[in-house]
Amino acid sequence: MNIARATAFFLIYLCTSWMGIATAANHADTPADGQIKTVRIELSDHAAFIFNGKKVTLGEAIRMVLENNRDTLSGAYDVAMSDSQYLKLKGKYSPVLNIEGGTSYQKYPDAVTSIYGIEQKTWDVSSSLSKMFSTGTTVSAGIGHPRTEVDWPPRSKYYSPEVFVSLQQELFKNSFGYIDRRLLKINKNISQINREYLLFQLSGLVIEAVLDYWTVIIHMSALDNAELQLKETHRLRSIITENVRLGLAEEFELNYYNTLVALSESQTLNAKQNFSDSLKKLLRTLNMDNVELTGTAVLSDKLPTIDDTKALTYAYEHRADYTNAVLNHQNAKMNLEIYKNEGLPSVVAEVNASSAAHREDSSDAYADISSTKYPGWEARLMLTYPLYDTEQKTNVRDAKYQLEQAKLQMDKYKRLVKDDVTTSIEHIQTFYNLYQKTNEARNQSEIYYRKLRDSLKKGRFSSAVVKNGLDTMIESRHAELEALVHYNITLLKFHLAKNDLFDHYRIDPDEYLPKEK
Repeated sequence: MNIARATAFFLIYLCTSWMGIATAANHADTPADGQIKTVRIELSDHAAFIFNGKKVTLGEAIRMVLENNRDTLSGAYDVAMSDSQYLKLKGKYSPVLNIEGGTSYQKYPDAVTSIYGIEQKTWDVSSSLSKMFSTGTTVSAGIGHPRTEVDWPPRSKYYSPEVFVSLQQELFKNSFGYIDRRLLKINKNISQINREYLLFQLSGLVIEAVLDYWTVIIHMSALDNAELQLKETHRLRSIITENVRLGLAEEFELNYYNTLVALSESQTLNAKQNFSDSLKKLLRTLNMDNVELTGTAVLSDKLPTIDDTKALTYAYEHRADYTNAVLNHQNAKMNLEIYKNEGLPSVVAEVNASSAAHREDSSDAYADISSTKYPGWEARLMLTYPLYDTEQKTNVRDAKYQLEQAKLQMDKYKRLVKDDVTTSIEHIQTFYNLYQKTNEARNQSEIYYRKLRDSLKKGRFSSAVVKNGLDTMIESRHAELEALVHYNITLLKFHLAKNDLFDHYRIDPDEYLPKEK
């Protein structure tokens, strides 16, 4: 799933949740009667997970996702295969070994026996090694070993071994590998583009897992708040019942609170189901059967010191979309050079040298070969030139247009990266300030509700006013959690904006890529 979409869904949930949590650290989990129950949030310099009673840093959690999540494991195979096309192209420069052998038999007609003999038997074996180079050079060398028997008469046998060396070089078009070297570089760049893009996607999958964990905590806190609202609504109904008995409230106010209790009970049931669903999704993300959550989330409330210039420089060097645009521009430039070069004539020089022998004894034959007693050589020059190649001219035209497109894309992503980084830095400051304000609002709303509830016992306020106070307190708890989680999301999005998630947590993604066995 696209990380932006995942974040959007997560924030939609935050905005539509009607409950939140308090975020003060070190609150008791079971407060005394009459106190406002606080949820289990631990504030720290760095966000973390708590699984099975053990604190897991975000770096450790990322490693856990890379090792267990089925999507990240599958994505790791895609990263490992990102250089396939480049390696396949390099295969054309691998040495090629050829070995062959055979036998033949021929019986001649009587009319030609005086020339060819009565019959002829031949056995031969040969081997050669050839290799192409990115310089446009092809080198071949080999040896042949024929053995022939002829019934003349008299019957005779002889050996005709031969060794040869061949050199072929392109001199003009693709001169000394002009095209081949660029094709290798283009495919290497494409491999790098694929790798960086897939690693960026892998970062997104990791962030999704973090969001899944925080979603579970959100639902757990929502359940806490639902139970808190139900408890407080029961308490307020008891106060209203007593006030009705004392004549301090009307009986219809009790009907109103009976309705509120029923609604709170239904909200609690819904919160329990949402928590169960989110926990199952987290277990599926981590590929685990069971995880014990203590109900405590570790979130950061610290404002980091950020150097805008260094952050932007790092992003230009590591953001996959911008670096890939730069590589695509390089590829477009090399493509234009290739197509222009293909308009030149092809001039191929070829030189062949050999040494042969023809003896009845094989050792004598090979002695003749080694001494080059019977040498042979050949030199050739071949020229090919299409007089009017419309395909080549069209390719040049299109390559020019594609180069201009690549420049536009490079400018586009440079601006996009700059905006993403500066926006992420602004969001960090904004949501940090927002969290500070919502923290203050939550504290004030809890004080207000406690005093309002105590005053209700004396009949000083109507039940509707107290209910509004309860709703305000619950909403302020939600607003505080939303601001805190959103602040932590902005910290992660800042790492995505720079594409330094793995570097920041000192994780080498290559360690989690499949290795050839």
